[in-house]
Amino acid sequence: MKKFTKLVKESNDFYEKFDNVSDDVKSMIEKTIDNSGGEYSMFLDKYVKDSDVKIEGLINDSDVYDFYLKYTDDIDTILNDIKFYDETPSSKNAFGLYSYLVTGASEAISEIVKNLYELDKSSEKED
Repeated sequence: MKKFTKLVKESNDFYEKFDNVSDDVKSMIEKTIDNSGGEYSMFLDKYVKDSDVKIEGLINDSDVYDFYLKYTDDIDTILNDIKFYDETPSSKNAFGLYSYLVTGASEAISEIVKNLYELDKSSEKED
């Protein structure tokens, strides 16, 4: 129970710290669901388990890059928190600055979705 409570608190703290970027990703997920069907909880579950799942508005590298430009500070903070910068670009198969930015932004987006997933799971358990 302590582990679950700690996880919920961490998810809430993350969401509060990055509420704007998280809300934007959540909105894109909801748009994806509206266009292709499904349910929010199921989409989050699939995204977390399958790296091939795409969010509408974040499909192309240029979309991810534009998203990075919009939320540079938040994304850089998330990447720092997950120790992204501790690894070399080549270890991430990023051979060029643009590729490195897109790779980093994609990892930050994945962290945001994982957080939304944890929040969703915790709200289900409260119900």
